[in-house]
Amino acid sequence: MKGHFKLAVSVAFLFASVGIFGVGSSVHADVIDNPGSAGSITQVNSGNVLKDYDENSLNKVNNSTPQGNMSKKYTKYNLDPTGYNYGNSYSTIAGSSQNTSFKTKWFLPDGFNVSDHQHGNFQSVTMDDEGNIYFIESNGTNTNQGAIVKFNLAKLQQLGVNADILLLWKAFDYFNPFSDQGLQHNQEYDQINSQLQGAFDQVKSLTKTLNQNQSWQNNQVNYQKNAQKYYKSWKAKKAKATKVSKSYRYSYTTRANAKKTIKQATAKMAKWMKSYQMHKTKVKNYNTKISGIQNQLNTYQSQIDSAKAQNPEMFKYIEIAQTAQLSPEVDIGHGQTLSFNPDNGHIYLAEDNTLTDLASRDDNNTVLEMDPDTLKPIREYNFKMYHGDSANLQLHTLAFDNDGNAYWGRKFNGGYMFFYGRLDQNGVSFQASSSYVGNRGGSTNQGLAVNPANDRLYFVSDDILTSVPTSKIQSGDFSSSDVHYQAFNSGREFESLTFDQDGFGYLLALWPPELLQSTDPLN
Repeated sequence: MKGHFKLAVSVAFLFASVGIFGVGSSVHADVIDNPGSAGSITQVNSGNVLKDYDENSLNKVNNSTPQGNMSKKYTKYNLDPTGYNYGNSYSTIAGSSQNTSFKTKWFLPDGFNVSDHQHGNFQSVTMDDEGNIYFIESNGTNTNQGAIVKFNLAKLQQLGVNADILLLWKAFDYFNPFSDQGLQHNQEYDQINSQLQGAFDQVKSLTKTLNQNQSWQNNQVNYQKNAQKYYKSWKAKKAKATKVSKSYRYSYTTRANAKKTIKQATAKMAKWMKSYQMHKTKVKNYNTKISGIQNQLNTYQSQIDSAKAQNPEMFKYIEIAQTAQLSPEVDIGHGQTLSFNPDNGHIYLAEDNTLTDLASRDDNNTVLEMDPDTLKPIREYNFKMYHGDSANLQLHTLAFDNDGNAYWGRKFNGGYMFFYGRLDQNGVSFQASSSYVGNRGGSTNQGLAVNPANDRLYFVSDDILTSVPTSKIQSGDFSSSDVHYQAFNSGREFESLTFDQDGFGYLLALWPPELLQSTDPLN
């Protein structure tokens, strides 16, 4: 069956001919590695996976919720690329379950230079359990196309991104090939790269040779240590045997055997001393060889360092840009379902190309499972979710708990209802929670996220986060006291939420696109 995953043909050429990989057909400078093509994708066709439910039998939890932004009208502004841009701080308002704030961690760029459709339209964010963060960048409304971008948080911190909320934006704006200045910077980078290509190649080759020779030298050092150890062992045996051979406290036979041991130990000592001296000489020779390689390496590295010193801004931005890992351009649907499954270590994305339920019972939900290391597809799940006599539900949110249980949710009668089940290599199944949140504090259904620190499921709406324990979603016995809220008065469009392993929340908001971090773990 044909899946929804699509690799735009133009993308492969885009990375090679424009983008931050350089400009023009003769360009060879790649700031970021080309993600390549998606390849073939295993299709998993599961049929109907939903255990049907009676809406009238669901238990309404009559909760009292603070209000988020119900108007769908947002505060928007533009960043000033030449001036100072202040970070934002939004504190919880009355009715929230805790006093906390979200503060700007980074402003995000207009895009990661994957497509000329870029305009800062980030739709989703998720984190794995190894300190990596993933964003979905959408090409725009009605395109259903976009890319996944992965960053390692520790690497960004080392490069100073956490100390400058605009630094990530600056790095990708600097190489934006869809602006005149960015195009010029790409050309300058390509020129410098061409001039230094020989030095780059030599550094790469010499570094490999250096590491290889250091490894070989380490082997010789270990051989030398072993020879010394065995020499000392036989020396100790010889000393002990010599005492025995000279003492008439021992029998003639014992003294005779001791003399044989002395003879054997003398031969072994000579053997291991010869080995020791041989390996010692080889270590010395490697020192000379490694010193020569290092001198050559230093010569070529100094050429590169000299070029960097002449244009430190460019190379600083190159280092930051090169921390990004890009997926091929894919069908992202609405783009708000990017999620990480801690149980199998994979990331998931629903390709929901409409915002309604499926048009017919012949249509499928399609969810893409991807390898977080390569950002390439593993498999595509195609399934239906029949409800009642005619409906075929479509999921527009998705999240996983620590045990790999999958969740999605939808607005229901002024409230919010949850579905739970499995979505992995072992099968696909869902059923509705027997209870639902009766009163919803926001208008939009922007996304879901599980906090791994407290195992609560949060649904995101503009200016309000609402959560319920995952265990009580499954059992269906949650009450109004189990429902927690973080409500705000920011006027911003809340797009997505994710968590680190300590329970701190990371909120994706528009416009401008930015990532905000909570000042406390969310409860």
